[in-house]
Amino acid sequence: MIKFLLKAVFVFTVVLLITFWAYPNVKEKILSSDYFNVKNIKISGLINGDGERLKRMYEKHLGENLFTFDVNAEKITQDKWIERVEIKRIWPSTVKIIVYENKGLFTYKNKNECFVYTYNFKKIQVQCSENDVNVFMRDPIGSLYLRNFAEIYKKGSMNNYKKIVLKESYFTIYKDSYEIKGSYSPEAFLKAYRLKDFLSERYSSLEYLDLRVPEKIYVKGVLNEAG
Repeated sequence: MIKFLLKAVFVFTVVLLITFWAYPNVKEKILSSDYFNVKNIKISGLINGDGERLKRMYEKHLGENLFTFDVNAEKITQDKWIERVEIKRIWPSTVKIIVYENKGLFTYKNKNECFVYTYNFKKIQVQCSENDVNVFMRDPIGSLYLRNFAEIYKKGSMNNYKKIVLKESYFTIYKDSYEIKGSYSPEAFLKAYRLKDFLSERYSSLEYLDLRVPEKIYVKGVLNEAG
C-alpha cells in the first residue's frame, strides 16, 4: 500500500511539472496558489556553522512558492564552515536544506591564534586553548609547505602525537622520549617514517630520528647490546 502511494505521488508530481511548463495559464495559477507556498524549512547537517544565521536567512523566504524557491539566493558559503548546501523540495510546502560542512583535519596554534586546517585546504580561525591542539606553528609557513604537511599528517596518522612543531623549513614530532625531524616532502618523509618503530627498537635510548634528507636516516642514540 505504501509503495502504491509513493508511486502515485511520483506520477502526480511528474504530471504536475509537465503541465506546469506546457501550459502558461496553469503555470500562473500554480505560482499564485497558496497551496505550494513554503510553510516549513528544515536544516540538517549543521555542526560547526552558524545555525542561527542560517535559520534567519531562510526564514525570510517562508511563504515563497515552492517552485521558485532558490537556495542560491543567499550567500550561504560566507560561513567558512559551510562548503555547499543541497536543497530538497518536499511537496507541497516543505523545503529541506542539507548542509555539507568543511571537515577539519587538524587544529594548529600560531602565536595566540588557533586555526582548523580542513581536508580541502582551508584555514578556519577558531577559539581554542593549548590543550585543544597538538600542532604549533613556530615560524611563518608557506601555503605549499602547510598543504604538504596536511598530507603527511593524514597519511601518517599523526593525530595521536601530543606535540608537533612546524618550523620554516622542517617540522619536529615529539614522540615519547625522542624527537622525529622531518621535511615537508610527503613522499620522502613517509617512506622513511615507516621505519621509525624498527629503529626505535634497536636503541636502548634514543634522542632523535632525522628524516629530513631523502633516502637517508640520521639517528642519535645508544644501540642495544644486541644491536
